[in-house]
Amino acid sequence: MTYAKIIKQLKKLPGIIYGLVIIIAFFGVTADYFLTFMNMMNILKQASVLIVVSLGMTLAILLGKIDMSVGSTMSLVGVVTGICLHKGISIPLAICIGMAVGSIIGFINGYLIGYRKFDYWIVTFSNMGIAQSLALVITNGATIPGFDSSFRFLGDGQIYGVPVGILIAMAIALAIIYLSYNTKFGSNIYAVGGNEQVARYSGIDTSKVIFKTYILSSLLAGFAGILLVSKVNSANPIAGSGYEFDAIAATLIGGTPFDGGRGGVLGTIIGACIIATLRNGLNMLGLTPPIQFTLVGFIIILIIIFDVLNEKYKAKKGGAANEA
Repeated sequence: MTYAKIIKQLKKLPGIIYGLVIIIAFFGVTADYFLTFMNMMNILKQASVLIVVSLGMTLAILLGKIDMSVGSTMSLVGVVTGICLHKGISIPLAICIGMAVGSIIGFINGYLIGYRKFDYWIVTFSNMGIAQSLALVITNGATIPGFDSSFRFLGDGQIYGVPVGILIAMAIALAIIYLSYNTKFGSNIYAVGGNEQVARYSGIDTSKVIFKTYILSSLLAGFAGILLVSKVNSANPIAGSGYEFDAIAATLIGGTPFDGGRGGVLGTIIGACIIATLRNGLNMLGLTPPIQFTLVGFIIILIIIFDVLNEKYKAKKGGAANEA
């Protein structure tokens, strides 16, 4: 392949790829041990929880809506699972009970938004507060520490040097990618997000699509909460706080706009990796959390702007080529 062809192919890549490469290169030069295999695995391990919860957020945003309850759902499912484990319930059953609680939140969100046509901001914000309050009430605001090594293997174990959490996140991501691009349900999500009224006129049961999507979003958030509990070996009633905003950021960085119908989970995975990489690199540079939050927000805005400009440039070049 000639140099010109390589450059041509590189120009077709999404802008967020360039953003990730630049960030890795910057920290590789400025932070000692950043590019070591162990640290790369640590970044992916940190990203695994965010990837899982962001996949559900992406599906909701593809609908042209949002799910602000995912962070609180993570907290609630995490503490419910932790309590079950401390009471001697088996790991599979404890996880199932936790996921069942998560599905209830999704059921309420989906029913009120899909079938009753309530505003999705009001519904998901309300359930955000309800789930967070329940997590605090059932734990009396205390953290539930220490779990069996078999449970901790989910979030902190390794298989041939690769963290299990990464493998689980990859498996879930592949399943959601397949669902999004190769199933009728996935295509219906895009259709509803593109124009809900047109989708309804074309015979799609839009209420059912919205209902199922919110249940799936809550299930993914719940499982992310379980992974987080396993990884840190404790169930904190506010552990998921803030994850909803990181999930939104990962989705937007990945190219899925708030108006829905465009984008997808592939970009979201890269977006989650960018956020995890930024946090890891800034931490290795010794910056305090407030400064980290400020810089992460600023860099995310720059990446989004660059990606938008890159897409406009490619669209302009494509239009010029068609006219020629």
